[in-house]
Amino acid sequence: MNKRTLLIANPAAAVGRAAVRWERLLVDMEARKLKADQVITDCPGHAVSLAREASRSYDVIAAVGGDGTVNEVASGILLAGEAKTTLAVIPFGTGNDAAQLLGIRSLEDAVNALASGTTRTIDAVEVRCHDAGKEVTRYALLYAAVGFAGELLKCTTPTIKRLFGPRYCYSAGFFRALLGFRSPKMRVRCDDRDFHGRMFLVSAGNAEIVGAGTMWLSPGAKVDDGKLNVNVIEDLGRLETARWFPKVLKGMHTTHPKVRYFAATSVTVECEPLMEVQLDGELFGHTPATFQVRPGALRVIARQDWIG
Repeated sequence: MNKRTLLIANPAAAVGRAAVRWERLLVDMEARKLKADQVITDCPGHAVSLAREASRSYDVIAAVGGDGTVNEVASGILLAGEAKTTLAVIPFGTGNDAAQLLGIRSLEDAVNALASGTTRTIDAVEVRCHDAGKEVTRYALLYAAVGFAGELLKCTTPTIKRLFGPRYCYSAGFFRALLGFRSPKMRVRCDDRDFHGRMFLVSAGNAEIVGAGTMWLSPGAKVDDGKLNVNVIEDLGRLETARWFPKVLKGMHTTHPKVRYFAATSVTVECEPLMEVQLDGELFGHTPATFQVRPGALRVIARQDWIG
């Protein structure tokens, strides 16, 4: 591989279990004669600035971590505006939904993709929201959301992840979050549609599955169709939400009469009170927020037989 490659690694991925995987990754790359520079993140958001700066010098930047690390590296590449830089994903996290999206289900898949994977372009979700009194911009590859998703994330703590593992931790977090969540008043505009009232969740999906592959939040979503798959879910009440949770796991929640599910290119959300924004499993900024699809914005390395 002649392309200049950088590995940006998050040592806190998978609740701190990344160190052993890191050593194995380096051994596997050496065996395949794959050369790459390396840098380790030291705080949340660090990978954004590292990737933004590195995009000027590297052909491939590999995010070594979970979906949060992938999100930060992708955001850095896109904020740099360097169209030639390609994102690679090496899954070290709890969920690894972004890796699954590219057909990468193991460390072996990731190393093989670096060596001989296929390069594609995918859409990104441009997220504009507010933080510390100013408008800020990040990008999502999987989804962006306002409402219950943020509370669920906060309740899926490292302890919950250790106790329940990737398969069940987000379900456990769901029911923990449900106990104290109150749906805020929202005003939502999706292209030419408007919605008002108390909303449980508003999400803009670029991929079907989230939550470590357990929740079909945006059934039918595709990463290269130039569209967002939008959920606008009205306040359901705790008992009704709990009753319908199994349907989210199967992508059948869209049949509920209080769920609006449709395609759009832009979503704007205002909340009372202000709500945090959740993107790709990370909290970033707060409302008001706008989610805008950016068709074909990012080059990625996928498994060679990936069909998208």
